[in-house]
Amino acid sequence: MTFNDIEIMFGGQAGDGSLTTGDLIAGVFKRMGLEVYTYKDFPSRIRGGHTNYVIRASEHRNYGMADFVDGLVAFDLEAVEAHITELRPGGFVVFDSTSETVPGPLRRPDVTWYDVPLAKIAKQDLGLELVRNTISLGVLAKLIGMDPAIVRNDVTGVYQRKGEKVVDLNVRAIEAGEAYVEKHYAEWPSGYGLKAREDGDRLLMMGNDAIAYGALVAGCRFMAGYPITPATDVLEWMAKYLPKFGGVAVQAEDELAAINMVLGAAFTGVRAMTATSGPGQALMTEAIGLAGVLEIPIVIVECARTGPSTGMPTKTEQSNLNHLIFSGHGEIPRVVLAPGTVEDSFYISARAFDIAEKYQCPVFVLTEQALCQSKATLPPLDAASVEIDRGKLVTGPVVFGDYRRFAFTEDGVSPRVIPGVEGGMHLAAGSEHDPEGVITENSLNRARMMEKRLGKLVSMREDLPEARVHGDPDAEIAIFGYGSNRGPIVEALERLERDGVAVRFFEFRTLWPFPEAGVADFVAGAKHVFVVENNYTGQLERLIRYVTGPLDYMHLVNKYDGKPFRPIEIIEAIERHALLRGPGERVAELVPLKAKRL
Repeated sequence: MTFNDIEIMFGGQAGDGSLTTGDLIAGVFKRMGLEVYTYKDFPSRIRGGHTNYVIRASEHRNYGMADFVDGLVAFDLEAVEAHITELRPGGFVVFDSTSETVPGPLRRPDVTWYDVPLAKIAKQDLGLELVRNTISLGVLAKLIGMDPAIVRNDVTGVYQRKGEKVVDLNVRAIEAGEAYVEKHYAEWPSGYGLKAREDGDRLLMMGNDAIAYGALVAGCRFMAGYPITPATDVLEWMAKYLPKFGGVAVQAEDELAAINMVLGAAFTGVRAMTATSGPGQALMTEAIGLAGVLEIPIVIVECARTGPSTGMPTKTEQSNLNHLIFSGHGEIPRVVLAPGTVEDSFYISARAFDIAEKYQCPVFVLTEQALCQSKATLPPLDAASVEIDRGKLVTGPVVFGDYRRFAFTEDGVSPRVIPGVEGGMHLAAGSEHDPEGVITENSLNRARMMEKRLGKLVSMREDLPEARVHGDPDAEIAIFGYGSNRGPIVEALERLERDGVAVRFFEFRTLWPFPEAGVADFVAGAKHVFVVENNYTGQLERLIRYVTGPLDYMHLVNKYDGKPFRPIEIIEAIERHALLRGPGERVAELVPLKAKRL
């Protein structure tokens, strides 16, 4: 039996309730004292189309999926067809055999099969086919040893608002699933077993919720946005909680309206933000340029998905980095921050508002679907540690006629007043202007204004979130990455180290202004450099090459199929390029990697 280390996938059709069941499972695992990570893979429509939900649980912190799926709960044949190759040897499948059968060629002999007529049991025994999801929960709980008391408590909590009859129906559904396993598969152990531990003081939170909470704690009191996957959760969270703290959340008619509302709110002194994805970001580009030239502090959350155009709206990708850094007509100071965990999403989101106000420029929080819509266990978030720095905001009277909103300063940041401050009247022109805001095309003024604004990228460096370096700082194998790739990279690093292979990992948390000195120092002494990213062209790798120049030993490890990395994919890339001394001879014995448990 393998204890407290499992990855479960629920597969079915969008709208059939499998995602709700996945959330239930994640909550049960968390309350059993396990560390949890979840990943949703769903189609871009409300009903119909294959969907799956991965829940990983173990005794050790993880921030991504495992190499393989241990158990698949398949509500239809399509789920088996789509994911049978992802199962670990020795894993198992729970299949709803009510109206379909799994053909012989798909029935891998190294996997245990549990054919359970979930829909039939639900309809005949309980009178409602909809509860087959809860029956599957009972089946799974019995097969892998989930705590029955916690399972019942969580199901009760989810359905309590619908009344006692609904609660009773779902509890009986759990019992029906458990009873079926007892009757038909008592002698067929799954090979997996869980043991409850102390839950402790922990949270189970989604990345988008952490971003929104960080913004709220940082003093954001206005958000405008237009619904767009995978960023909509931020708007929904803010709509629920902002009014309780004197704030306002607005669903605008489109992204153009949203970003201009944010500019207006920020101009009046309110900490303001929006959240969007690639297509919406494209529409906001001109207004972000206006924020740059008027030196208005705003925060834009970019929840990246696959492109181009509409692309695959519910899949993950890291192909918007160039857009955030370089998009726009003309040049403005901008900051791009990238959290790598749900926990860091809270702290980086909060910090973005300080940077925006202190340096009076747009700040992007770049995340992606594999992080922003995933859940993870984490320690309590320290809201008290968030300090608010409003920079050179002037709230008291100034001398009328002497105040210059865009005054030249050593650090490029000018004193800022908001409407209503006595003596603070000034012009705010989107065209080039002098220190008073008066429009001018004087070439000397233009040069000084450009140097003033872009000079902030230098003066702000000490305030930016620093990269985190993991592993052996002297290792000859070096890895670069950011965002949701942080998890699989760290896990790959730890496993390689256990096998005697030293690795170091540079986790970007600020992507612009690019940390050139840190990158140059990190590659020094490396014999192999790997850049892990989810796009086709290697956008991060190209930025790194601007610093390092061409390196024969730099390897791009990229993925652009809409799915996040698993650790094995990174390990195998390192094996191919760095761990072979000669034909068939390895630096360390790492075979058979695919058969290893974590």
